[in-house]
Amino acid sequence: MVDGKLKKMQMTILFLHGWQSVPGGVKPTYLKDHGHTVINPKLPDDDFAESVRIAQAEFDKHQPDVVAGSSRGGAVAMNIDSSEARLVLLCPAWKKWGSARTVKPNTYILHSPADDVVPFADSEELVRNSGLPAYTLTEVGSDHRLADPESLDMLLEACAGNDDEPVEEDSDKDILERDWAGLCYTAALRWVRENPDCVLVHGSVLSERLGKRIEHAWCEGNDIVIDLAMPVGARIIEREKYYRVIKPEVSRRYSSEDAIVLSIRTKHDGPWDESEQLKK
Repeated sequence: MVDGKLKKMQMTILFLHGWQSVPGGVKPTYLKDHGHTVINPKLPDDDFAESVRIAQAEFDKHQPDVVAGSSRGGAVAMNIDSSEARLVLLCPAWKKWGSARTVKPNTYILHSPADDVVPFADSEELVRNSGLPAYTLTEVGSDHRLADPESLDMLLEACAGNDDEPVEEDSDKDILERDWAGLCYTAALRWVRENPDCVLVHGSVLSERLGKRIEHAWCEGNDIVIDLAMPVGARIIEREKYYRVIKPEVSRRYSSEDAIVLSIRTKHDGPWDESEQLKK
């Protein structure tokens, strides 16, 4: 008889292998040997779109608790609709394959600083792009494969997560004080995720430094504007003053719910073109 705690630990995991790899490797076998149900489809090396299609079909069929992807498989994982499943990415090769440039909350990334195939800096950049806390990325292993005992243990732990502990959310203060340079769309999306009463706004603003209008994203709530591209300490502004000084032109407004749905469907934080808009 399996006790309740062990049942809780047993999960269905969709494991997506890397380029020139095959199902049944060390990592999915390790997960299976520890009691998990592992779905481990064969992904074609020469057709990324077909790999994404296969992975999506397996996800839709089995509805796994976790999607784990190694190297190219990590890029595949980033480019499917994984709904509420946890993402565990091992040295994800997101810069080489696919269009996804951010990952959702509830993502864990494992990467070796000594990786000579996918630079460790790529995972650091992915965390920054996604506006996620630094602990999203764990340094482990001594090479790209992450097949050593410590890395395998970390993989097992990342897949299991810790549902007994509360999820640490970013406070408004954390978001307001973070460096969002070049990430206005990610920043604004993060704000409305944490503040669902606010509205996400896409449009353009007048840049005095460049002497022209630039595409931009900000948030609005009641009579204030939250613009996380502004200097720290000056990011919450009276709406009337913002429109008078910054001279924004609004392209679209999104509720928090619609913005989150769009980010999941399109796998990026905006701007979203006409073909990507939700059908009303």
